[in-house]
Amino acid sequence: MRTILHVGTHKTGTTTIQQFANRRAPQLREAGLWYPGYDLIGLKRHPAHHDFSHAVAGTLSTLTFEQANDFVAAIARGAGDAGHVLLSAEPIYRHVIPEKTKTTEEYWAARDAYIARLAEVTAPLEPEILIVLRRQDDFSRSLYQENVKARHMRQDFRSFLKSRLANFQYLEQINLFKKYFKIVDIAIFEDLAEDGQLLRNFFHHIGIEIGKIDKIAEFNESLPIELVEFKRQLNRADLSKQQLASISRALLDIGQVEGFPRGSDLDWIPASEMTAFMDRFAEANAQIFAMMKNPPGRDTLFPPGRVRTEVFEGLSMERFKAINALVLQRILADGAR
Repeated sequence: MRTILHVGTHKTGTTTIQQFANRRAPQLREAGLWYPGYDLIGLKRHPAHHDFSHAVAGTLSTLTFEQANDFVAAIARGAGDAGHVLLSAEPIYRHVIPEKTKTTEEYWAARDAYIARLAEVTAPLEPEILIVLRRQDDFSRSLYQENVKARHMRQDFRSFLKSRLANFQYLEQINLFKKYFKIVDIAIFEDLAEDGQLLRNFFHHIGIEIGKIDKIAEFNESLPIELVEFKRQLNRADLSKQQLASISRALLDIGQVEGFPRGSDLDWIPASEMTAFMDRFAEANAQIFAMMKNPPGRDTLFPPGRVRTEVFEGLSMERFKAINALVLQRILADGAR
């Protein structure tokens, strides 16, 4: 039995992969891949294994640490003729022990502690790690948007890059996994997502051919840059998490309305700054490329990025009012149903 522990990163199609694997679990089992759920230990099944990753960290979870160990034991007992077992939880990429750290040194020690505990808990499965990487510039944009939209971040983009630098230090993250796991497999998101075939390419990468794919909705939709900034401003207001979540849902709906610039030329910072941000990882990315078992058919880890030449200057008061009116209309309409 080969166990693949898919650890993210975030914003690399993880939710779509997890939803598909959960919905098609019986068909995947017939193809030789088992995507186990918490029903193995008498709990409610979830599309992803986030709660398992949280339990290992000792943070708030529907699973206790003891149940996380029970889950692993149940998988080891129940694999049967499944040639592959897949566990998928991108929070593995961010968890630390302890949860709060102040310095860079404390962060990396806490990351080491989490990955060490993860290795100890999953030892009966002898898993290999699968980590999917995305260009740091695109990853930073997408991760920032997600944190503003769903986690109610208040920071501006520059502050975010500075405070989350470790998220983009792929080589250091990979080397920590290599310290505790025998196999660390690396895939590139841009290659997996090529031609809109993320699901087919992901499962092919781990040795499973999924055949015909029924259409599945995309998850974690992106927002136009104006709506991200609108939400960031509201995150600074005295609103509850429930109220902010309601606003996020409204923004996702109105984001489909024409008039919001999504253009490829618009960015949070000047192109020169983003180029400098990518350049700081050039040497490390080259080292990752050299360690890949099946590297991409090019000379670099990632394909060329898209240069964005225009900088988003923020929301005018008039634009803020216009978006606010759309949000209120959407929320009031939903409340009247």
